Amino acid sequence: MREGLLKENIDGEALDWAHRRLVHRPEQRRILMMISDGAPVDDSTLSVNPGNYLERHLRHIIDEIENRSPVELIAIGIGHDVTRYYKRAVTIVDAEELGGAMTEKLAELFDENTPPPAPVKRAPPRAAPRKDGRVQIAMR
Repeated sequence: MREGLLKENIDGEALDWAHRRLVHRPEQRRILMMISDGAPVDDSTLSVNPGNYLERHLRHIIDEIENRSPVELIAIGIGHDVTRYYKRAVTIVDAEELGGAMTEKLAELFDENTPPPAPVKRAPPRAAPRKDGRVQIAMR
């Protein structure tokens, strides 16, 4: 185990939990930034499941978010290459680089072709009877 880092971490479960909270937010644009020190590890889970169980779960969650969710996902790996998991990712060597990496990845995200805002929904026209019996279309 690397000195000073957590031994047990279930990245897929954490990512799923954060995504479920964020996907229900009312904001038009939602960004989820995952910061990781490597691949998921949990001795209890691995003792009763195949060795690649946590990695397969993480890849499944990432695929769901990146390909089926309105939430935009960014990942930063500290000391480990996370580009093998995430489409939008960067790896840094030291935690001191984290602030700069976060700013850079967010700037890249906002520089990408940002979809135009959703059109304003207008109420359908409604028919309003006039005194003379004819119908007048009124726009709201």
